[in-house]
Amino acid sequence: MRRFGFFFLFFFVIGLSLVLVSCSSDKKKERPLGKVQSEPYELLLVADKEWLNTSAGQALLVVLESPIQGLPQPESHFRLTKINPSALDGIFRFYGNILEVNIGRQYPEARLAMRRDVYCRPQTVLYLEAPDDESFVQLIRNQAESVLSLFDEREFTRERSYLSGTYSGTLMRQAQKQFGVSINAPKDLDDIKEGKDFFWASTSKEEFRLNICMYSLPMREVTESNFVAMRDSVMQINIPGGKEGQWMETDSRSVLFKQRMLPDKKTSVLEVRGLWDMRHDAMGGPFVSYVMKDSVKNRILVSEGFIFAPQKNKRAMIRELEAALQTITLNSVL
Repeated sequence: MRRFGFFFLFFFVIGLSLVLVSCSSDKKKERPLGKVQSEPYELLLVADKEWLNTSAGQALLVVLESPIQGLPQPESHFRLTKINPSALDGIFRFYGNILEVNIGRQYPEARLAMRRDVYCRPQTVLYLEAPDDESFVQLIRNQAESVLSLFDEREFTRERSYLSGTYSGTLMRQAQKQFGVSINAPKDLDDIKEGKDFFWASTSKEEFRLNICMYSLPMREVTESNFVAMRDSVMQINIPGGKEGQWMETDSRSVLFKQRMLPDKKTSVLEVRGLWDMRHDAMGGPFVSYVMKDSVKNRILVSEGFIFAPQKNKRAMIRELEAALQTITLNSVL
């Protein structure tokens, strides 16, 4: 009888241990993250609303509400939603872009930190931390460009992911045939006009038009001083207006240059953005160009997105086209 009791106790302890281990294991399992529920180009700012009225808070808002460069009318990088830290729950956790501000003596130094996929996927959460307002102002001055570029890059990643699954086969085939490159462009860009070392693809919508053109030139050093003349000579031949003496030209006062890497982390391009107009006509809009050197074929390859969308916001349109330019891949020799 004592032996039976011993075996009963033994198996009871073993069974209980297995249950406890199983429960412990279940607690360690992380719940799968949900999907982002915010709209593109939305940013959730988590900060004390009264603090936002201070000089430090206003310094932050100046950065977050600053306009995108290269657009004809001021449009900020993101549509901003502001909440107090205590409200960060429920639907607010499903924003794709979140910026949290934390100020207090418990933070030994001012710093910018980032985490991915904290509450949902895909998500970027940035933390601006500082011991006091004075160090916070210095932090935002030093990190303003980083804050905007990190959120911008998340949106470009989202756009590129979408384009990888739905793109214009017509434009892809034209780019491969004429220049030996691949590009995932918006699927509505299927109206193609071909020229010598040039093609132009556009949408057929009446209310606005998205456009991508691609052209090659002999290898040369592209500089801020010669880019406008180079671009205008190509557009004069290939994108004329409806009347004699009309063609697309560059507003040289608006042009901005920046070196950047494509997402492959290997290809360097000269990014050029600004405004275009139609000579002797009222048409115009923004453009963005990626200029790359193709040493294999000894050429300069220019890929450009431009928009004609009068009286419409253009932020989402130009970013969609720029995301398309970022998917360009040089293929094998034609």
